Amino acid sequence: MKVVFILSLSFLLQVNATSYALDISLTIKNVSTPPQEIRGRVTDSKGAPLPGVSIRLKNTTTGTTTNIDGNYMLTIPESGVLVFSYLGFLDQEIATGSRTAINVAMAEDQQALNEVIVVGYGTQNKKDVSSAIGSLSVANKKLADLPITSPEQLLQGRVGGVNITQDSGTPGGRTTVRIRGASSITGGNDPLYVIDGVPVNTGNYAGAAGGSMPQNPLSNISPNDIESIDILKDASAAAIYGSRASNGVIVITTKRGKADQAKINYNAYVGFQEVAKRIPLLGGPEWGELINEANTNVGRPAPIANPAGLQTTDWQEEIFRRAPIHNNEISLSGGSQKTQYFLSGSYLGQTGVVIGSGFSRGNFRFNFDHTINDRLKTGINVSMNRTKTDRVSQGDRDGIVAVAIVKSPAVAARNADGSLNPDDPYIANIDNPLIIADQVTNDAFNNRALGNAFVDFKILEGLHLRSSIGLDYLTLEEVYFVPPNKLTVLGRATNGSGTNSMTQDIGWINENTLNYSKTLSENHRFNVLLGYSNQESKFSRTVASATNFALEAIQTLGSASIKNSTSTGSSWGLTSFFSRLNYSFKDKFNFSASYRVDGSSRFSENNKYGRFPSVSAAYRLGQEGFMKDLSWIEDAKIRASWGQTGNQEIGNFTSRGLFGGGFNYIGLSGLSQTQLANPDLSWESTEQTNVGLDLSFLKGRVNFTADVYKKNTSGLLLAVSLPRSSGFVSSLQNVGNVENKGIELSLNTVNISKTDFKWSTDFNISFNKNEVTNLPGGQIPLGFNGYASIVKEGYPLGTFYGWKIIRVNPQTGDYDFVDINGDKNIPLTSTTEDNQVLGSAQPKFTGGFTNSVQYKNFDASVFLHFVYGNQIFNQAEYSYGRLHTWFNSSTLARERWRKPGDIATLHRAAWADPNRNGSVSDRVLQDGSFLRLKNVSLGYNLKNEMLRKAGIQSIRIYGAGQNIFTWTEYRGYDPEVNAYGNDTNFGFDLSSYPQARSFSLGLNATF
Repeated sequence: MKVVFILSLSFLLQVNATSYALDISLTIKNVSTPPQEIRGRVTDSKGAPLPGVSIRLKNTTTGTTTNIDGNYMLTIPESGVLVFSYLGFLDQEIATGSRTAINVAMAEDQQALNEVIVVGYGTQNKKDVSSAIGSLSVANKKLADLPITSPEQLLQGRVGGVNITQDSGTPGGRTTVRIRGASSITGGNDPLYVIDGVPVNTGNYAGAAGGSMPQNPLSNISPNDIESIDILKDASAAAIYGSRASNGVIVITTKRGKADQAKINYNAYVGFQEVAKRIPLLGGPEWGELINEANTNVGRPAPIANPAGLQTTDWQEEIFRRAPIHNNEISLSGGSQKTQYFLSGSYLGQTGVVIGSGFSRGNFRFNFDHTINDRLKTGINVSMNRTKTDRVSQGDRDGIVAVAIVKSPAVAARNADGSLNPDDPYIANIDNPLIIADQVTNDAFNNRALGNAFVDFKILEGLHLRSSIGLDYLTLEEVYFVPPNKLTVLGRATNGSGTNSMTQDIGWINENTLNYSKTLSENHRFNVLLGYSNQESKFSRTVASATNFALEAIQTLGSASIKNSTSTGSSWGLTSFFSRLNYSFKDKFNFSASYRVDGSSRFSENNKYGRFPSVSAAYRLGQEGFMKDLSWIEDAKIRASWGQTGNQEIGNFTSRGLFGGGFNYIGLSGLSQTQLANPDLSWESTEQTNVGLDLSFLKGRVNFTADVYKKNTSGLLLAVSLPRSSGFVSSLQNVGNVENKGIELSLNTVNISKTDFKWSTDFNISFNKNEVTNLPGGQIPLGFNGYASIVKEGYPLGTFYGWKIIRVNPQTGDYDFVDINGDKNIPLTSTTEDNQVLGSAQPKFTGGFTNSVQYKNFDASVFLHFVYGNQIFNQAEYSYGRLHTWFNSSTLARERWRKPGDIATLHRAAWADPNRNGSVSDRVLQDGSFLRLKNVSLGYNLKNEMLRKAGIQSIRIYGAGQNIFTWTEYRGYDPEVNAYGNDTNFGFDLSSYPQARSFSLGLNATF
């Protein structure tokens, strides 16, 4: 388009009687120019054509893409600047001028290969990594805006080899995190968490009464403060942490300021939660009919005179509610080239979907970095958090959810005057769950301060000395109180009961590292790390309890007449020396080796120090000449690693001979030995081998990773039975082996990458086989009733054990069980010799599938999580499915045997169950496989000139749904459950607090 200016002026000149006129005018006209047609070809740096390259005229919507040969033709209305964009390549801008032909050779974007991965005591470029490390960027807004309460929930289903199970849906509740399977029987299987360089304590600190689920020690951390999470999965990556790394290491890095203009970010969401599923239970009339039948079947009179006239109370409707959740976060970040800062504060409020429960958290974080001069840098990370958890009991008989399932529907929830009904004419020792929620106080207040300060001194070019000191300070105050009234069973029995507990854990760590990096030539790069670490943790707890309170209004223990108190304390320390060498040759061959020595106070002098070596290597085939001819392969890398790690998660004084008080005689206090010393006790040792393959295709549009591993743990820390003549029941020794082996596959694809529309997919699947390969005596019966779970040689941890059902006998209505010992005592099965392995709680595979779409200012994400091949022990059906007590039952009871000749799937109703139909059997084992629509999010991004003039960089409005729908055959509330929170009793559902389905609407603004 051309603009033409025409000047026009008018003059009048009069000479004597003659006039002369001159006209000059100015006219502005728009003169259209013909469109400009531009042709050309786009290639990579090797000259290979690039199909699908986006070409557009800058600041307009005019554009096109290249064809399969890399050619394009574009007609533009006027000359300007063309922008060439293609995934895996740097954008190029070229002014058209008057040209009609423009050919472009695009340069590869090395950012993906140069992506920084956080490893132990440092970072590495992704291209140099030779071990198995999973990485997740939480800065991605679709992750940062999820309505979750704990950082490990971000990993669920998104990283191969990491299996995360929410133990229950309790607000602020604990999760079970397993990296490449469980390696220990009693030594603990939780990974080591390192937050900004500080290894944090993650033990179970709950100490008060009330049957509550354990606290989640990571629920103190706001997920929105996290920049990235890196998972060190194989021994080569984790061995730098030595004695605490056999279960893998999760390294969490929080956000830091950047040398940029000050930026304020505000994020908030509000939403609601609800229970996605109810268990179908019998109503009053059907329950009364069942009770009468159970009595008459054993020759007893029917206790319910008129079952048809019984009322029906829906106890699930009474205890479940639609509950709100809200979150507000604000952060300030920025800085100069010398000083950077990040400051944030947040508050989360979550009301539980079960009455009486809830969770709230306040967070404050300050991260600061300062360059004093060319040689000296310093920094500090500080976070302070406080949480309050309104807990509800979750026992299998006295928990609110459990009681709502088994309590008779014929009992009214309220009296005629609207007050809560404490009476139950059928089961006197089970409370009204509404009264439990209303009367019982069960609160936990958790304060945590986590900090780390460091100094980095550059001794020479490439040689740095770094010294840091970190602090992990945690207190947990628990308050439990049952008022002295007649409304609860415990209140009636004790005239009020209270327990106060105060727990404190203070850990500090000092680390000093010497790091030297050098590039000798274009062919040789290496890095050497030497380090020394000293760590100590001190634990103390005071518990006071009392009964027989004077008044309901005064809950302090001083108002009770019967009091008791105990206190305990403990500590442990760790002194460590570690080293690592990284070497790269021509960017094709990468080698890494590490060695760590740990000295632990938990072990005796004979085995005070443990040694943990590792090696790994990688070969980048993509850098070879014969691979460069394959232009469709961007990069290819083969990895292999081997290493040893340890596990020291036992009692602080388990290796020593201990004495205890309380052994009094004729009025004199006395001491006695309570534990035998074991001077040879040593670490559990895990040896792991890993082989991996990383491939990148089609200019980074397709990325594939595969890992195969074998992990063997030997010298398990187990209690071995001793002869009673020794005076002791058992002694902790290093015996037994557990093996894990598996395959992990991950695939990332960029399906469409255009200017206005982008679509990418992430998929991962993991197969892990767990097996106890060696065990003294062959087995250790553990778990519910001593039968439901067993540790047995040749089987995985979490193996279910009991009687196997053949059928319901048509004549008797009792179960016929598999007769293993041949005594033909099939219906009664009065001996455990007919017990056998029934199934496993270990899944055959797990994974996740994510689709992310962006169209102009809209973005959307759909995430699916799946688990397949595991079984669950459904405690609720074990309790009410016996058909032999006053308990209510599910509608499955309609399928019970009623008369001789019936072909039924459920045994007869029989009071007191004389034929053991309610024994532990495969009757209550159910398939725990599921496919869950875990998360769906939709956002709209506002970015325009008006916002910028108002000082607003961007605004994102978003909505998210969590746990939206679950496809499963499991009959309980939720197949994702682990009530005991361990691996020997893995897969139990003790009428656990159900997980909530939630929907939220949020706003994220940057100023």
